[in-house]
Amino acid sequence: MHSHELTLDTNPPLGATLTLPDDPRIAALIVQGSGVHDRDGNMHAVGFRSTLYRRVGRELSKRAGVASLRFDKRGSEKPAGSSYHYSIPSRLDDLRAALGVLRKNEHTSQLPLFLIGHSEGAMLVAKLAETEDVRGVVSLAAPFGNVFELQRERARRLAREAKGPTKARGERALEYYDRLEQLFKEGARLLPEEFREFAAEYKGAGYQGWESYEWLAGHWANALEADPKVPMLVVQGGRDARLWPDNDERWEKWCSTRDSAEYVRVDHMGHDLNDARQKVFRVDDEVLDVVAKWLTNH
Repeated sequence: MHSHELTLDTNPPLGATLTLPDDPRIAALIVQGSGVHDRDGNMHAVGFRSTLYRRVGRELSKRAGVASLRFDKRGSEKPAGSSYHYSIPSRLDDLRAALGVLRKNEHTSQLPLFLIGHSEGAMLVAKLAETEDVRGVVSLAAPFGNVFELQRERARRLAREAKGPTKARGERALEYYDRLEQLFKEGARLLPEEFREFAAEYKGAGYQGWESYEWLAGHWANALEADPKVPMLVVQGGRDARLWPDNDERWEKWCSTRDSAEYVRVDHMGHDLNDARQKVFRVDDEVLDVVAKWLTNH
């Protein structure tokens, strides 16, 4: 197994890594969850360090001969406090540019092509599969419903169930989301600097510091609602506390009405594809085996 460093033909150009097994049999694009992650999973804007997506790429290479491409998101190199300017359409454009690399690369151009997404990334790849010619989609720990409403529901839970400072933070977050929704309904457009100024007073409540106004507006408008017609594997975790309480049930019901969709629940999987029974972070072996087997079978 070896890796190649590449640059996507995007504006701005984005760094990428192509991981190649010795005998590649499958090509896949790996897409991160929400936030301004780099290709491995680090989010410098909030001091978050991770190697999640690098590990997933390497393990699928070993287990199923997957040649995988992962790339940096727009803004991933910016420090905390920066203004971010991206949207759901721009993210989908970046995914298309990454697919173009896999379709043209001498090692992957003749291989069956799959999309693998985690969390919000799973929503993005499902949407992309509605228009792109791919063999199938792997959805890992995806929210069922838009991210804006999911974040607002978390705030409602804190305001309703918590006490003291935590309850107050939930109430502030609710105020933030309600004010944003009013702006969306009015059709208001905020420049990145204007949004940062608007949201700064909610730092530590709803606003996390890396969001884009257009990105939030897109989720509010359900821009990632999708129903791809290609084979789809949906994996949900039994210990995923970041999604709706009934998120796994919603997905199971959705898959039961579609012949091309397969639902798998991994009881001990947390949101970051980790084995939540262990204190030390480790990508769950059962998740990796399920994905590797499904890719091979399709």
